[in-house]
This record gives sequence, structure tokens and C-alpha cells, in this order.
Amino acid sequence: MKELRTAVVGVGHLGRFHAQKYARVSQLQGVYDTDGERAQSVAQELGCRAFSDLGELLAAVDAISIVTPTLQHHAVAREAIACGVHCLVEKPFTFTLAEADDLLRLADAQGVILAVGQIERAQVVMQYLREQKLPAPRYIEAERLAPFKPRSLDVDVIMDLMIHDLDLVLMLTAAEPQEMRAVGVAAVTEQADMANAWVTLSNGSVANLAASRVVREAVRRMRLFWPDRYASVDFLQNRLTFYRRGAGQVPGIPGVVEDVVDLQPRDALESEISAFLAAVSGQGMPLCTGHEGRAALAAALAVRQSVSDFLSASADSYS
Repeated sequence: MKELRTAVVGVGHLGRFHAQKYARVSQLQGVYDTDGERAQSVAQELGCRAFSDLGELLAAVDAISIVTPTLQHHAVAREAIACGVHCLVEKPFTFTLAEADDLLRLADAQGVILAVGQIERAQVVMQYLREQKLPAPRYIEAERLAPFKPRSLDVDVIMDLMIHDLDLVLMLTAAEPQEMRAVGVAAVTEQADMANAWVTLSNGSVANLAASRVVREAVRRMRLFWPDRYASVDFLQNRLTFYRRGAGQVPGIPGVVEDVVDLQPRDALESEISAFLAAVSGQGMPLCTGHEGRAALAAALAVRQSVSDFLSASADSYS
């Protein structure tokens, strides 16, 4: 992968991290940002070029990350794919499903890799669970709570945070959403800042997801339930614990055995980018394909619509 020529389009807070990882695992040719001073700063830090013209950048590379605001994803990716450049597009994939479908059609026609940055797939605990080839969990609970930050305010909490867990639910169950029920609150912005969703899937599994970007302390947890066991995932602590029926080793819970899985931490973003570049080199698949990114977007849009209906009904009841 070291021989691949790469670049990053959009080097704000997250895009800068993308550029740092590319500099480690590939030939980072440069960066592009509508804020020229920001591009110059990141380029100087990493010893690469700050491009002032997107077309010129695309002519000089094999693969890029697109880390612009979501509204710009479609236009940038479309131009890149038309030039035969492989794309890793940050989540959410696009602003609309029509935009996602357009990119998927073009990528297929051009024969380029189109990946989506659903980074939680790259977490070591998720990779471990996938490798175990366990059956689909029957019930999933997830909490993704974060303090308020003046970033990513072009999207609501569903597209900002909950979409991660929606994507993991689809990945772990290999099923499609059948029914969505959701509520939400616009606490500090004009969009939903807190939301809770109840998702029923085509295989009978159920997921209960909570997301907030207005809490004091970050929480990123998931619990997965099977008939004979359940798993507790703490993404912040990089910890996976199984609880299963047995002789009983957990105080206060008779007949339950606790099994803590010792996992070595690793850089999730670098893993995601490395998998993308490996796919570009013909070695495997990206961690989240364009089609999987579209599925996560579709689920998030369905939750958003349900929350919008709830907020409208709530407003009517108080008018």
C-alpha cells in the first residue's frame, strides 16, 4: 500500500487525522480544503502539498478520503469517481439516498472502490465479534452519548452519532430494518440533539438505541443478547465481556459465568484506511462498502423521519 498515491479532501478536525494516517501508510500527495490557510497548515505539518484546485489533486492520486461537510460529499465523490479515483467517504455517506445511488452506479461503471467511513466497524471489539461468526443477536441495546461540541452541526444527532450504532446493528444481524419507532428532542440546536429508536429487523431481532450530544460525560456502550449468553461492549475502554450460563462466578447473579476478552488496542482510523487501501490494491474489501454505507444512511433517514413526526406531533399538542 505504500506505493499508492493518496490525498484528503477536507482537512478540518477529522480530515487532519485522515491525512496523518495516510502519511503513515501511503504516499500522501497532498490535501485540499476550501479554507486555504487550513490546507497550508496541514500540508506543512505533514510535508505534502496544499492543492488549490480539486481537479489538479484528482489527477495526481489513486485514492482519497472525502471529509467535507455532508452536503458536499456527493459532488466531490462524483468528480473523483469520474476521474477513476477510489474514494473513502466519511459518514454519513451522502445527504440523500438518490445521491448515494448515483455514486454507487458511477463507481460500478468506473470500476473504482467506494467505501464509507463507518469507523466503529474498525474497533477491535467489533472485529473480534465478527471473527467469532456468532449467530445474529436477538436483542441489542446501545448508548452513544457525547458532550456538546460546536462541530458536525450540519447534521442532527441521528446522522452524527446514532448512525454508528444503526450500522453496527445491520452488520451484526445481517438483516434489514422492518419497523422504526423513534422519539427525539431538539435541546440546544434547531435539530434533534437527543434521540431514542426502537428497530425491528427482518430476522426478528430487535434493537433499542439511544443517542445524545448534550451530556456531560461520554458513553459508548452496547449490549448484545443471545438465548444462552450476552456480551457487554465498552468502546471507550476497549473492553468486551461475555456473560453465559454456567456454574456461576458472578456475585449476585446465580448460574452466570463472566468471561473478559483481553484485546489489544489499535488505531481504528488507521485500520479503516488500511483496509480501504488494501481493497484498492485488490486485497479484500473495505470495512464498509458503499452499499453498506447506503443501508446505514437509509436506516438513519427512517429514524430521522420518525423523530420528525414525533416532534411535529409534540408541537401540535402544545399549540
